[in-house]
Amino acid sequence: MANNIKLIEPGTDFKSVPIFTALFLFAVIMLSFPIRDLAADYYYRQAPRILDDKATEGLDTAPITEKSMPAYLAAIDAYKKAVALAPSNASYQKALSDIYNRLGKWSETMQTLNVATPASAPSKKDASEKALFHMQKAISLEPTNPDYHLALGKLYESLGESITAEKEYKKAVAAYPLNMPNRHFLAMHYILSGRKGDALEQARILANIDDSYVIRDLLQKKYLMEQQPPDYLSKLSRSYLYYALEIAWRASQDTQVIKGIAPNTPDAAQVVQLFIDAKGLSE
Repeated sequence: MANNIKLIEPGTDFKSVPIFTALFLFAVIMLSFPIRDLAADYYYRQAPRILDDKATEGLDTAPITEKSMPAYLAAIDAYKKAVALAPSNASYQKALSDIYNRLGKWSETMQTLNVATPASAPSKKDASEKALFHMQKAISLEPTNPDYHLALGKLYESLGESITAEKEYKKAVAAYPLNMPNRHFLAMHYILSGRKGDALEQARILANIDDSYVIRDLLQKKYLMEQQPPDYLSKLSRSYLYYALEIAWRASQDTQVIKGIAPNTPDAAQVVQLFIDAKGLSE
């Protein structure tokens, strides 16, 4: 059949082109990679606009309610179209996983409260399975993406599969060893699992890779350390070094262990002192 299709010469009067040839060429153009990619991106960007909370300024996601359920289903449909047009785009798979995961948690909450959900809403089981499927698909497309492994680990954790979740958390850390949020999450997983030694090991690493609390400007550092303004103390308490100290305390209940995992610097000493004071611990 393809041998019967003649190329259109420049200057050809398109009225004389056979309808089948014209349709074939149109399909080839529409299915070409750039067009498909643009169309997929359109649907991908359309979903957040569908979910926009009209009651707020900016592009905010509307809360899940019976009234907003049609919008969530329409957003899922938009993401599915993006995936169909660009199945190798991992971020589209991740977006589908995220929205199913959110709907699944909502359905579970409603079930716990003994509140009926709309018939169109996916059940906790259905949403969880789809969230898992699309997250696994995203990882198959980008196997070294730490954020995807962390997300998959959280999904497994929500399903009660702690061992499988831990494997994903470890993959997230291995894919990006200096990523502090992922390492903190793994440390918290160990603490909650009662594995204090493993948690303490991760806390030590976390304490030594975080530098978010460090003040580079010497004059500013002198002022902040002397005056201890609230915004400075707040910054210290939100650092991953502070989080690491919390994990170390929960694992050891030992002030010396807390001091021992922190870097030996004036900046780190400020964080340690703030933690000790906040806990009411003796030196």
